[in-house]
Amino acid sequence: MDIRQLRYFIVLAETKHFGQAAERLHMTQPPLSRQIAALEESLGVALFRRTSRSVSLTPAGEDFYRNAKRLLADLDFAVRSARATAQGERGEVRIGFTMYAAWNVLPRLIKAFSEAHPDVSLILNETLPRDLHQALMAGEADIGITIRFPGDFPNVLRYHPLSREPLCAVLPQTHPLAGKESISVGDLAAEPFVTFPRTTAPVLHEAVMSCCRQHGFEPVIRLETHLQQTIVNLVAEGLGVSLVPDSMRRMQLAGAVFRTIEASAQIEQGLYWNDRNANPCLPGFLDTAHRLSEACGLVASGPTP
Repeated sequence: MDIRQLRYFIVLAETKHFGQAAERLHMTQPPLSRQIAALEESLGVALFRRTSRSVSLTPAGEDFYRNAKRLLADLDFAVRSARATAQGERGEVRIGFTMYAAWNVLPRLIKAFSEAHPDVSLILNETLPRDLHQALMAGEADIGITIRFPGDFPNVLRYHPLSREPLCAVLPQTHPLAGKESISVGDLAAEPFVTFPRTTAPVLHEAVMSCCRQHGFEPVIRLETHLQQTIVNLVAEGLGVSLVPDSMRRMQLAGAVFRTIEASAQIEQGLYWNDRNANPCLPGFLDTAHRLSEACGLVASGPTP
């Protein structure tokens, strides 16, 4: 028995006519008759009742027809699935991302990719910027979305920018400056700051420190924590002020207000991947990211410096 015989059998079972079945199969009737006879011999049962005028299924033929249809449907699905997987239309993409991305580029990117590739599963893992590099190099993540890494990294890491945004100030709602639409960072010189360690996100940490230094002061750090959301929560409780990426405004947390600051540095977020990653779904994800960055007016970058 082979797959070809099963296909011949199904067509004959549906047409119940050797001539019509042969025509549909683009073959002549004698070889079709021989293949059906060989199939019945291999099974040891008669599948058809044959007369000079008609062909009909036996009870065994009816049962075999139902199972053969299901078998070929499963086989066709397996073939399509294998091809889709090879072409990146089925599978999974593991995405490591930071909280900054969750409030900015990640939702748009996930939506765009999911609409274009509905059969690809996305595995999301929120992490710290300092941990994404190792995850990409170790093959534990296919994609990393974060603020651009500083320093020297292996050439196998590639980078593409996705968005740029300024810093903004977050203040307790009861702060004297909370009533203003925009403020100068210099107005915060005497305030205690809630921020994060440099090791957590070196580029963002340096942007915050540089912004303060440009206005003539070194911020007094009252509290440090790793997550931006926690920073905003602590500010809302009146424990200090902070400078955070502008997309954090979307939190709309009671007790905290976000204010525009003058002459803020631009914070760039982008997408990292390992050039040696052979995941067939990766090119489709990168294509979506490129189209998203083009819509935002950004251009591609090469390997990380």
